[in-house]
Amino acid sequence: MDITNFTVDTKTEQIECSLVSPKNPSKNAGILLNISATREYALHDPLQSTPTVPFLEAGHYVLSFDLAHHGPRIKYPGTEGKELKGMALALLDGNDPFEQFINDGKAALDWCQSQNIGTNGKTVAYGVSRGAYCCLRLAAADSRLYAIAGPSPVTTWTPVTEFSSTISQSLDLNKFDIKNWIHLLGEKAVYLSIGSQDNIVSTNACVDFSMKLFKHQKNVLPENILLNELHVVDSPSHSPSIKSRLDATRFLLEHVTRSKTNTQIKDDLHKNR
Repeated sequence: MDITNFTVDTKTEQIECSLVSPKNPSKNAGILLNISATREYALHDPLQSTPTVPFLEAGHYVLSFDLAHHGPRIKYPGTEGKELKGMALALLDGNDPFEQFINDGKAALDWCQSQNIGTNGKTVAYGVSRGAYCCLRLAAADSRLYAIAGPSPVTTWTPVTEFSSTISQSLDLNKFDIKNWIHLLGEKAVYLSIGSQDNIVSTNACVDFSMKLFKHQKNVLPENILLNELHVVDSPSHSPSIKSRLDATRFLLEHVTRSKTNTQIKDDLHKNR
């Protein structure tokens, strides 16, 4: 892999990022932001890197960085292997890890644009579970991110016991539900898949969020325009199958390889309303 490592300044810290360049960049190369616990997983782990190789082979760039309180960014003693607890402790200390992710993502995309990469509106993101939640939050905050795929996504933190048990009654976790940002996701293409019996992040919560997002998009997009996909799959576990991961990759590739940029597509949608 042709990997460029670089450092960006966010509002609170410096973070290390990795950008993988394709051997033969497409004329309209886009960027996949692949988020796992760490960039090492996102780029090299056989499962977490599922979309990485297909995007590179299609001539697109792949960007990644470590989640706050994961890998080299662990700050709280005793949270190695319990990274969600570290994120919860940061939240209790007044350092919102989700706002940190937004700052990290914006800074990483800014750097790419300074290298004339990702300037064509074709920027998409992939993340599983907590990574999916973070990508949705970034999409709600940054217009450059148009399509998001999230197998087994966290949509509410209450059922995620490692996180919620640390917070206890100190904070109202409902205010972090991703549905609170639906009004900023109306023009985004969102792919979600969830196991039919996922008790880790809650199948019902994922379906409920998806239906609310569908309803909102019906109100803000032209008639008969659908941007999202929801798949409830026959799986008893939280970990997505390779089939679900590949289908999420398919969804993102379809959006990044369209002849028109994502910005042009959105403009066309509104012109035809």
